[in-house]
Amino acid sequence: MPIDRSLELQLSPELLKIFFPLLMEGVEVEIETGASVKQLLTEQFGITADYISSRITTLFLNSRAVDNTTTALVQDGAVLALSGAMPGLVGATMRSGGFYAAMRGAMTHHNGDDIPLAKQGRIKLKLFNLLLDELGPRVLNRGIVLNTERFQSFLAAQPAEFRPLGLLLDGQPLPIDQLQDGRPSLEAGQLVKLKVHFGDQR
Repeated sequence: MPIDRSLELQLSPELLKIFFPLLMEGVEVEIETGASVKQLLTEQFGITADYISSRITTLFLNSRAVDNTTTALVQDGAVLALSGAMPGLVGATMRSGGFYAAMRGAMTHHNGDDIPLAKQGRIKLKLFNLLLDELGPRVLNRGIVLNTERFQSFLAAQPAEFRPLGLLLDGQPLPIDQLQDGRPSLEAGQLVKLKVHFGDQR
């Protein structure tokens, strides 16, 4: 489905945490498909290779653990989950390329027979634990895709004092009160690309 509207919010940095439930449930992001997981994260999201190797210790692509980010290919509609280190034996087993990786069996990701084509598409991205703080602002600044109903449910869950520092709808500034009153002129069934800037970030 094509994106119908674009919405940009300028927020205080301390409000990042209100997006954690969305990011853990998973948000759609626009990508160029056919790239490896490593190419996706470095070239499209601007995450350094050092950060990937040291901080993103667990990666799941379509519910299967990824051991080699340079060979695992991302197709349209995929689900990519990223996590920092998890505790205990489960964490050790799921760690990318870890000592216990052989214990996973069928839970390890393998590419299918069809090589995904390079084209514009969308995937669902999930973030967990320390990556919520560290990568959440980058993902939100790049833009996430929500349907109107999910966006409105997100707004309804926020406290009354939640107020953006700035608001743009389809590139045009709006009074910030319209975020609470009118939600803001979004119709049911529409897809909204939401970009969030924190502090002076652009």
